Amino acid sequence: MRTRAIADRRQAVGLSRWQRQDGFVRGVIYTAVALVVVAVIVLDVVSVVNTSLGVRQNATDAANQALSTYVQTENTGVAMMSASSFLKYHGAILLKSQSRLTSSAPQQARVTITAAKTPHTYVFHYFQSLPLGVGTWFHKILHPQATETDAS
Repeated sequence: MRTRAIADRRQAVGLSRWQRQDGFVRGVIYTAVALVVVAVIVLDVVSVVNTSLGVRQNATDAANQALSTYVQTENTGVAMMSASSFLKYHGAILLKSQSRLTSSAPQQARVTITAAKTPHTYVFHYFQSLPLGVGTWFHKILHPQATETDAS
């Protein structure tokens, strides 16, 4: 009888030890999930900020590229195709281009480029379908546009 009571106690102690370990494992899993969620959000924010800043630089560089091509070729169509291919190479698209390119005064030539770029996100692109204007705000954030003029 006494040995049975000792065996029951050992089993009860073993159960409480396993319950404590389950709590430890559960805490580790919750912490790991929280870290993954935070990491994904940080990656998405970095991607959106990088894209927003990058589209401005790409638009400026494309305008400079178009002006440089125009000075070399004196052909506005080739200059705009050069800007478009520059933007396409850098992952952006040409939305609109305006130019004052004249062969009589190439030093007074100006090129204005409007470009757009979409960042690669893991979670934020799903938020575009949210109601009450939140989805529209996310769509605006995830599709930045920039209008820049050449640096001459």
